[in-house]
Amino acid sequence: MKLAAFLAAAIVAAACPARAQTAEDLDGVFGQFSSSSAGCAVGLDRPGEPPLTRAWGMADLEHGVANTPETIFESGSVAKQFTAAAILMLAREGKLKLTDDVRKHLPELWTYPTPVSIEQLLNHLGGLRDWGDVAQLGGWPRTTRAYTNEEALAIAYRQRALNYAPGSEYAYTNTGYILAAEVVRRVSGQTLSQFTQARIFKPLGMTRTQWRDDFRRIVPDRAIAYRAGPYQDMPFESAYGHGGLLTTVGDLLIWNRALAADALLPGLYAEMQVQAVLTGGRKVAYARGVWVEQRLGRKEVAHSGSTAGYRAWLAHYPESGVSVAVLCNTAEADAVGLGRRIADFAILPPEVAEEVASPTSVKELEVRPGVYLDERTGQVGRIVRENGTLRLSGGPLVYSEREASYRLGADRVIFTPEGYERRFPNGDISRFRRLTRHAHTPAELTAAAGVFTSDEAQATLRLSFWQGKLILQPADRPSYRQTLEPLDRDTFIVQGGVVRLIRDAQGQVEALRFTTARVRDLRFRRSR
Repeated sequence: MKLAAFLAAAIVAAACPARAQTAEDLDGVFGQFSSSSAGCAVGLDRPGEPPLTRAWGMADLEHGVANTPETIFESGSVAKQFTAAAILMLAREGKLKLTDDVRKHLPELWTYPTPVSIEQLLNHLGGLRDWGDVAQLGGWPRTTRAYTNEEALAIAYRQRALNYAPGSEYAYTNTGYILAAEVVRRVSGQTLSQFTQARIFKPLGMTRTQWRDDFRRIVPDRAIAYRAGPYQDMPFESAYGHGGLLTTVGDLLIWNRALAADALLPGLYAEMQVQAVLTGGRKVAYARGVWVEQRLGRKEVAHSGSTAGYRAWLAHYPESGVSVAVLCNTAEADAVGLGRRIADFAILPPEVAEEVASPTSVKELEVRPGVYLDERTGQVGRIVRENGTLRLSGGPLVYSEREASYRLGADRVIFTPEGYERRFPNGDISRFRRLTRHAHTPAELTAAAGVFTSDEAQATLRLSFWQGKLILQPADRPSYRQTLEPLDRDTFIVQGGVVRLIRDAQGQVEALRFTTARVRDLRFRRSR
């Protein structure tokens, strides 16, 4: 479909009223949001019917402004598909190759033993440490400083190690998309904001979409983001490309419709759906800025978003032609769950045989509870006994007789002599080791105290013993105080991950080694 014809169809569809009974059904899903809370907007697009857009809750609690379908929200990582599309458009024009070593365009990046390709920026196979997690480990999490792309790039350029060899694993990281945004700027001569405005937003008529490349800029009709309290929780930063897209549910539906119709660039949507393949040959669900998965027997092309107090989700179901967009301004909103309820309402799902759960044995209830650690990612799993069942980190473990293992949602949990394995539908396996709690003495904790520095995080941390616990504080931000929760003798929980005490041959602590889901083995050496 040509672009002009696509725009005419979109304008006609947007002018048609929604079916009343459909709107009432949506109210039933989003009824939790009211005039006393923040809320959400939703857009639903189905073939042969006008787009339906609705909103609930307040855009601004201080001034009593309600959310509407035209309210502008921040979409979090839903934005990644627009950055990916810009890269793919430049590749189509011959201005770059997806196989290019990123250093061809960004020579400031460290020379790693195995080059990172532009393709791996888009599909999270490059092994790059997440710049936001590095900043957080240094004591300044995102939204606590007014980060720009320049600051984010500087963090990326300082990293002397990768989480893993490029292509060998998949691990989500925002750094790839910060680098991709910079590649767009250097290759096209335009910032990502300028490029997408000229090549995507304006041609498609996405008139209410822009990047938050300067958080101080006034944006009429923008919803304020909140977290429980309620308290404001805004992304006071100007880094963008990995996130930072300001938009409406209506504009997101226009985008999905344009992709499906090949209205912007023939074949672009198909290129975005090319899934990543690991060096071992296994295909992963992440493609180029979107997840491509099978859900309830149907293909789902989607991405969620989470920045500060904003939550978002955008999905397209190619077989049925249905699109769902959800934008929320409260951190308590489950945008993915709400959106999938709308999708199930719009597309009659196939019948799925429901398995009857078997009761958990008394022995299992006695021996399985405990604290477990995935050394690779720093993820902690806590299994507790609750009302005759086992719960893992808040979710119920349901025993499956058919598989002789437990289920946690769509994941399988298999216990091993060392701990347990969590097997995900996409083929990934996380291995957790059971930890034995250690009763630290004051002398042990006092001996660990000291000052630790990292050039990669460009930060200095003070580890001190206070009121019977270890306290971690950045030297330049003493108010950011973390109490370390011990897991075993040398492993402690910090915000977002774990820190391990590294000892020399004499048993003295010589370094701190941090691991989060997006940063592995970031070390702070003892300076005194």
